[in-house]
Amino acid sequence: MAYGVTPDGFVRMRLPEIRQEIVADLRAKLLAAGVAENVETRPDSITGLLIDTFAEREAALWEQAEGVYLAMYPGSAKGVSLDRAVSFTGVKRGGDEQSRAYVVLYGVSGTRVQEGAQIRHRVSQNLWRLDGDVQILPGAAADVTLQPTVQPNALYSVTIDGQAYSYTSAAVANLPSILVGLVAALSSSNLDVSSDGAAVRVHTGGRTAAAFSWSANLALARLGSPGLALSEDASEEIAAVGDLNAIVTAVDGWDAVDNLQAGTAGRLAENDAELSARYPSGLFRLGAGTRPSIAPNVRDRAPGVRAIKVFENDADEPDAAGRVPHSIHVVVDGGLDEELADVIFRTKGGGIDTNGAVEVIVLDEEGAQQPIRFDRPQRVYVWVSAELTLLPSSEQVFPPTGLDDVADDLAAAGDSFSIGDDVIRQRLFGAIYKTAGIKSVVLALASSTDPAFVPGPDDFAEENVEILDAQVAVFDRSRIKVT
Repeated sequence: MAYGVTPDGFVRMRLPEIRQEIVADLRAKLLAAGVAENVETRPDSITGLLIDTFAEREAALWEQAEGVYLAMYPGSAKGVSLDRAVSFTGVKRGGDEQSRAYVVLYGVSGTRVQEGAQIRHRVSQNLWRLDGDVQILPGAAADVTLQPTVQPNALYSVTIDGQAYSYTSAAVANLPSILVGLVAALSSSNLDVSSDGAAVRVHTGGRTAAAFSWSANLALARLGSPGLALSEDASEEIAAVGDLNAIVTAVDGWDAVDNLQAGTAGRLAENDAELSARYPSGLFRLGAGTRPSIAPNVRDRAPGVRAIKVFENDADEPDAAGRVPHSIHVVVDGGLDEELADVIFRTKGGGIDTNGAVEVIVLDEEGAQQPIRFDRPQRVYVWVSAELTLLPSSEQVFPPTGLDDVADDLAAAGDSFSIGDDVIRQRLFGAIYKTAGIKSVVLALASSTDPAFVPGPDDFAEENVEILDAQVAVFDRSRIKVT
């Protein structure tokens, strides 16, 4: 038999074959030297011990040679060798990423908050920090609250990015009527406008700034400017709206902080199994302008992306899903809007349109505005009911923690469903039967897009859950019942 590098790959010589060859060579050499060849080679003999010592060392060398051979290929390499193997095709291991969120810093106009100033997460109490200096200014504001002085026949004016929005009070004026007039006038600004009965509030989504100015009969009640905050360490923590609301680093003139939109989770560095699983799709990032290349490029270039799926309509007419002709439709979970839009713009083919409810304006190399649209997946919450029938303990023992084990395995299996993937009920049975002692199971599913929905017995069915293109199934341990 051939050993080493062969047409069938690397064939390693094992310890028994090594020992057998050493014994055969030893006897052949003894015979050639005129010495009796019937030397004792049993493992408990002196000669046998010497043979075993050299055989074990040679076996270790064969194992080392096999390891060197396997380290060249992505399918078998580990650790740094895997990094180097996948690098030949441009694929890189996803490193640690910090969670990120845009926050609004409120305080006295002109206050500068230095990079690194710390904020505390309301739920986890973890520390976040500013990614850059932020100066609170009306000319770069994300949130402005103005309180009008009641005056008859007075012009109340707010200018946003050079565009004036005005209201003139009546001869008999009062505060409620002035607030209603200002809200109506500002509604055409495409910003969020509201009133609490005492003042009018105008704000962006919390990540972009606008230049504000106002007439003298409007008093500034609150001013906030945006900044980017990062978790202190690599983290998968998500900052929901309002979670980043506590100041840790005291700065004169900085009064409050808040995030008006949800942040995006970071990630921990990919392990070998995750990198190996991603490697085949990662190869497509070497291309651009084709549908298979868009998802890996977005995933690699935009931090925080957890899942992504790309659809296309290459016809001359809108398709059944309403996608415009000659367009792509990117559905992505995680990541910040601006970064996602920029990567999609840099990756998609020229002249190709985009679809989706989220629209971000990207500036091209010539400064022209390019609208990029994409969608966030709608979450379909899934409830699982699993009624187990156990085998007799004499045949196979069901562990004491079996019910919890089954529920944990079902939750893990649910996490494998990606955007647009139907929940195939049969795929969940494998997770259930990982636990010993189960004879049969009655598995039923319920689903809703409303997280507050409480399913009744009639809502469960022994059927698959259909997921649309722009949806994703969401499993959680709290929605899995195993009995």
